[in-house]
Amino acid sequence: MALKMLGKDGFYGWVNLAVMFFFNVAIMLMMMAFAAFLPSWVKEFGWSRGLAGGAQTVSIYLSGIAAPIVAIFIMKKGTKRAIVIGNVLSVAGLVMLAYQQHIWQLYLGVGVLLGLGMSIGGMLAGMTVINNWFIMKRPAALSISMASIGFSGVIVQPSLMALISSVGWRNTYLLMAAVAFAFCVVIPALFLKDKPEQLGQVPDGPVSAELAKADTGNKRHTGVYKTPVDFTAKEALRTGALWLLVVNGALQFFVMNGLFGNQINFYFDIGISPTKAGFIGGVFGAAMGISQLGIGFLGLRFNMRYLAASAMFMGMIGFGFLLIAKSVPMVLAYAVIYGISQGVQSIAMGNLFPDYFGRTEFPKIMGYTMPFNTFISGLGVPITGYIRDIFGSYVPAFRILLALLVVSFVCILFAKPPKHPSLKESEAAT
Repeated sequence: MALKMLGKDGFYGWVNLAVMFFFNVAIMLMMMAFAAFLPSWVKEFGWSRGLAGGAQTVSIYLSGIAAPIVAIFIMKKGTKRAIVIGNVLSVAGLVMLAYQQHIWQLYLGVGVLLGLGMSIGGMLAGMTVINNWFIMKRPAALSISMASIGFSGVIVQPSLMALISSVGWRNTYLLMAAVAFAFCVVIPALFLKDKPEQLGQVPDGPVSAELAKADTGNKRHTGVYKTPVDFTAKEALRTGALWLLVVNGALQFFVMNGLFGNQINFYFDIGISPTKAGFIGGVFGAAMGISQLGIGFLGLRFNMRYLAASAMFMGMIGFGFLLIAKSVPMVLAYAVIYGISQGVQSIAMGNLFPDYFGRTEFPKIMGYTMPFNTFISGLGVPITGYIRDIFGSYVPAFRILLALLVVSFVCILFAKPPKHPSLKESEAAT
């Protein structure tokens, strides 16, 4: 069976998909950890939420600044090298954080080592693997891969809270380092393959590729858009659609960072215990994971932009529950509705970029736009934290976050598929 998957008539994409599923769980562990550890740092070291949150901002900014170089590295050297090298840095950052005593060590561990590690070997490399191996099946493949992000929330946040309470936050960091080393360094180094062409294979597998050719122009699938001509990075950067998607993503990540980096503290502010806070995080993850699986298969038949817009509208409703939350039931309502919204949006946005611009220069297109994205989104954690410190409540900050969601919603409504310049020229000629 293994030899068949490696042969020209086989399809190794499913092995890569399995590797990326568990890879994403470990990545999510590192991404979600900040909010879980923040209360411990505030209590033990007396750091303000805004000051500590700045480390996350440095991480996000450094990740964005490095993104164009990382994109070129991925295209020249491949995703496997990027993932292994990047996550060696991430593991080093986790070990350092286990022994930190001063604020500069938090900034070095989270801001520099994890920031660079996640930039080099994180989501861009992971999504490139999926885009290299799947085209027509990309919505389903991406949903399976990224559903691990949602479902990991069921395990990750409650587990982190429980581990911090039982073995302490320092030992918890060491356990995280061991998990990250296994699933983000060792397993990808052994099993990951960059592109189907390396094995003489084709995206989606030989049977699916033939079916896709036979189905070209089939009117039953007009709701599912795939660009007929891949854009170069330069061509994509000249389209309004790209920048609407970028602004949409930047605002979404600003809100997400502001929430995820502070929501544990918010739960404590309204009297929710650490155990219940962990449970709410698990509910959010379950809602996100279920919606991610479902939307991937819907995306095989329906327009992803419409699915994304519908999910964003739902998310604004869910966010409204958080503004008036005073008890566990209200927070759970937010967790379910907003979790579903985030799950749908994560898959929709992961598909819209390659659907609109193709897979040939996907890493470059994403890498070149990430600095702008991260400049905006990186302010989410500290600004939310500082507003809480000033007003003594998260409600004013959450109102601003909701307003940004409205702007993001308008962007996705107008982000229609662009037409490749060569197609415009051929139309003009006729």
